Amino acid sequence: MSRVAPTTQGRTSHRRTIRTAGILGMDLGSTLDVDLALAHRLADGAASVSLSYFRRELKSWSKDDGSLATEADLAVEDELRTRLGIERPGDAILGEERRETGLSRRRWILDGIDGTVDFAAGRSDWSTLVALEVDGRVVVSVRDQPAQQRRYWAVRGHGAFCSTAPFAPSRLRVSTVRELRSARSYVPPPEWLPDERARRVAEAVARATRPTPELNHPAFQVATGGYEVAVFFLAGPRDLAGPALIVEEAGGRFTDIGGRHDLTAGTAVFSNGVVHDEILQVIATTQ
Repeated sequence: MSRVAPTTQGRTSHRRTIRTAGILGMDLGSTLDVDLALAHRLADGAASVSLSYFRRELKSWSKDDGSLATEADLAVEDELRTRLGIERPGDAILGEERRETGLSRRRWILDGIDGTVDFAAGRSDWSTLVALEVDGRVVVSVRDQPAQQRRYWAVRGHGAFCSTAPFAPSRLRVSTVRELRSARSYVPPPEWLPDERARRVAEAVARATRPTPELNHPAFQVATGGYEVAVFFLAGPRDLAGPALIVEEAGGRFTDIGGRHDLTAGTAVFSNGVVHDEILQVIATTQ
């Protein structure tokens, strides 16, 4: 695979944020601090590969589920797996393209290119998702947007942060909106509603809230205070693990549409926490 060195200002900025981890509430040298530093290095390595494929002609194909995949998706995931094989050979890995390998209480959950359609079209609204799950609980998350020089990260119990080059990292906080009728929401478009129940849920959420244009990945728009509610269907652990931790560490909440904290249910509700129970009640009326 060809490589592009991570020489942009964004890459330099991201390396600086790793050195500030101890200042931002963690015990420098703790296991999670070391894991976060590794997650940042993984994101740097992924960026060097993804940017080398970005806005060039790509080999692409449709996967069994109908979603798009490209040679860049494989190359980025292979880069992440190679680095983990060197630095964490005993850890398990769940990847978007290569599926699950290994058996361990520690599992890395990867999506080398989240937003393949945007990537293939030359748009910058794509990212790399890296999360670490320990004993079934996600404890570290990094989302990198190398084309936008932006990175999000979180460690369980220590907050969520974002850095956009050349600015210093800032702590993320969800909104404090309390009334559901005032809550800005993301409701999936029709092509992301797989069945009649999903359509009923989408309609009920839209009636109860204020559907608002999407400016970012909806879960991260919740984490940054731009949405109070975001609902997803057709979502798996690779889509949800990292965003769920970042939303939670920003003060929000994540469940499936039934109210369970389950990354495997195929559905997701992200919220600012304040309106979560009420939106679950709205969803429950669609059964």
